Amino acid sequence: MSDQKKPAEELRAFFERFQSLSAASDVERIAAMYAGSVMIAGPRGSQVVSAADLQRAIPMRRQLLESAGYQDTALVGFEEAALTGRYALVRAQFQWRFQAAKSEPITVTLPSTFVVDRGGDAPRIVVYMNEQDVVSVLRDRGVLPPAS
Repeated sequence: MSDQKKPAEELRAFFERFQSLSAASDVERIAAMYAGSVMIAGPRGSQVVSAADLQRAIPMRRQLLESAGYQDTALVGFEEAALTGRYALVRAQFQWRFQAAKSEPITVTLPSTFVVDRGGDAPRIVVYMNEQDVVSVLRDRGVLPPAS
């Protein structure tokens, strides 16, 4: 195996683990996949979030998704590009499946972009960018009710 393929395979495994831990709602282990502070960006702007704030936000996000009939998530797209010897840019696509009571299943595929620090004992996410506002997409698809 070439040296260039090994980091990409390790990062893919990292994101498969990320998806698996997210599905299991393992808050502490998910938060440990992020740096102590991470920049989260999206269509509405950006902010730096601490690991402690992430640990508080993850269960609230999970509760919102479950209220909409969340079933599971799959990593369906993955591209990695080295930025430096330490940092990598990862474009991932996650497919979320929802099924509310008495309705047809709905699948939503959302792209995300990450900057991952590969310089420590384990990779850590330092930037997480949602390319679309997740809540707006879920409302547009009828997964969440319209904003009041």
